[in-house]
Amino acid sequence: MKRIITALLVFVSCLSLACECPPIEPASKKTCESYDVIFYGKVDSIRPCSTQGLGTAYFSIISLYKGSAEQHVSVDYDCTSACMMSFAKGEEWIIYSVYQHFDLLTVSLCSHSRKKITDGTADFYEAASQRSFSGENTFLETTLGIQPYASHNALNDQQKELQPHNEQPDALHKLWLLLISLGVMAVVFIISKKFFKNGN
Repeated sequence: MKRIITALLVFVSCLSLACECPPIEPASKKTCESYDVIFYGKVDSIRPCSTQGLGTAYFSIISLYKGSAEQHVSVDYDCTSACMMSFAKGEEWIIYSVYQHFDLLTVSLCSHSRKKITDGTADFYEAASQRSFSGENTFLETTLGIQPYASHNALNDQQKELQPHNEQPDALHKLWLLLISLGVMAVVFIISKKFFKNGN
């Protein structure tokens, strides 16, 4: 009897800890609007979980469907909670990601992201999305098109535009500013000298 009660308690606790995602509709043009970067890519490497409970997957993008991203990109994901994700080197994924802040992409288990199944097991994502993996790639290419990769310099330029500017004048401009300042000081000195002389 104790074993049955223990088993029931373990089962109930597992259910309570399970990740609860809202029902996901098949990807559409409208649902794609809620994501910043959408791509089809291959996992190059993985960085283990950090103390903040985040792992990082490094991808080589095969097809970029939406957003500004370089061909090689990193994506952060939850790797400790009930909604944790799992990536492995060599896997192919369609990633629907959002920016946590500039140049930091994150992906969620409850997003439309899906892995390409190659071991013959049932594709859970196909049942949810009502499309095969290749069918979803075709849908994204048809709906959003293929976007060019961003160059590293382009990303840096975007970041610079968002930062406060502190532009310094060149040497010639500094010399002109110095001469103008000296001229203004000389005029002020002459006027003040005449004013005090007349006052006396």
